[in-house]
Amino acid sequence: MAEAGASWTRINDNAHQWGWTGATITGGPRVHGRVYGGTNSRVILRGDAS
Repeated sequence: MAEAGASWTRINDNAHQWGWTGATITGGPRVHGRVYGGTNSRVILRGDAS
């Protein structure tokens, strides 16, 4: 059963902040557990569930 966002893992720290993501975060439509996020720059982050 999915945890419905009950836990999160921080991917930055106070010295290395990412830009504001706003509405630029989405789940991968083809791979279960994959997420994409934009940082309002030329960077796209991809994360996969472990």
